[in-house]
Amino acid sequence: MRITFVNGLYPPHGGAGAENTLRMLAGALTSRGHACSVVTLTPEPHATEGEVDGIPVAYLPLANVYWPHGARRPALLRPMFQLLDAFNPMMLRRLSRVLAARQPDVVNCHNLQGFSAAAWLAAARLGIPVVQTVHDYYLGCPRSAMWRPGRGNCARPCPECRAFSLPRRHLSRLPAAITAVSHRMFDRLAAAGVFPDAVTQDQPVRIIRGNNGAMIAPPVAAPRGDGLRLGFMGRLEPAKGLENLLDALQGLPARHMSLSVAGTGRPDYVAGLHAHAAGCGNIAFLGHVRPADFFPTIDLLVIPSVWEDPFPRVFHEALAYGVPSLVTPLGGLQEVIRPGETGFVAAGADAGSLRAMLTRLAAQGWDRTTLRRQCRVAAAAYEPDRITGQYEAVLHAASMRQSIPTDAGEVWRAPIGPSSPPRVAADDLCHGT
Repeated sequence: MRITFVNGLYPPHGGAGAENTLRMLAGALTSRGHACSVVTLTPEPHATEGEVDGIPVAYLPLANVYWPHGARRPALLRPMFQLLDAFNPMMLRRLSRVLAARQPDVVNCHNLQGFSAAAWLAAARLGIPVVQTVHDYYLGCPRSAMWRPGRGNCARPCPECRAFSLPRRHLSRLPAAITAVSHRMFDRLAAAGVFPDAVTQDQPVRIIRGNNGAMIAPPVAAPRGDGLRLGFMGRLEPAKGLENLLDALQGLPARHMSLSVAGTGRPDYVAGLHAHAAGCGNIAFLGHVRPADFFPTIDLLVIPSVWEDPFPRVFHEALAYGVPSLVTPLGGLQEVIRPGETGFVAAGADAGSLRAMLTRLAAQGWDRTTLRRQCRVAAAAYEPDRITGQYEAVLHAASMRQSIPTDAGEVWRAPIGPSSPPRVAADDLCHGT
């Protein structure tokens, strides 16, 4: 196949979870003999051509009022940015020219911020089938999160989201197929009115959770010692729930439990976390740390998210090192955790629920050798060759205008009817926008 990937960021301008997943996917499909190319955005004023890992990359200048991935995002210009990003006719023309020149058999769209839903129309006008891969909530929320600081998870789209997402909802019938990283994330997008044909089963959706480059990690022994060594790895920001984890640790014996925090964030927020942790016992803030240097040092990864996190990569990266996870009952992770085998699910996302689970684990313990072995086995579900095969099957079927195989990922089925109220977690009912 000739496959063109479209994503708002790509090296050297981006290196987050979606970009890493796409980079591994493009490389793996190229190694299987497909002719892959990438179209992405650049903050520079002129279009350029380049190569990453030997794959051609077209860098298109963003036609909007500012570059959304830098430090400078003027508040007064944000409504104008969102208006253009709802449907950007200038990016429609720029992307159309590239696709017309490359003539791919199929386009695989990923994060479309900057391109807008015009990317689907660009391919449709050229008769090129599209597979949309959904990593976050951008298609239903201009902030890509369906969550707001101080308010929490959105129980339903706010007026701003309904207005700016209207073109996305209208054009979301265009993709031939959709892949998403979790059922819960796609449930929430469908409840917000995106991909209405998926709800009626007229548009196929497959859940493909992500490939794991850490699968090459060698087996490592469990850390020695009597205490429970906890770890957190990720962006330090309010949605991650670190404050609740720090509160949960207050009052627990420091000699029995320690926490290593790996990650960076806004300096003022990180300073607040340091102050918050002052009375919480044995806690170390490590900054940026490589996974290979971090996971062998902990017994349990804690993912205390208060956000409906679609499916954080750190979970299956930890599995590859044999490390189980403690997660909250929000987002996509609860779909895959096997309690007592690959991790644990707290009763809630609050500090009390986290403390109750940590107290139980510290008192009862677990067979760390067995759990580490089970985690390594479970990590095979995210093995790059397996995930690549699932994407390849979806892309091939779309390019040939055939039915998507049922074994190409998990089949998503609508949990609600088109007129039913959104199915939301209990936490949502307190935090609507």
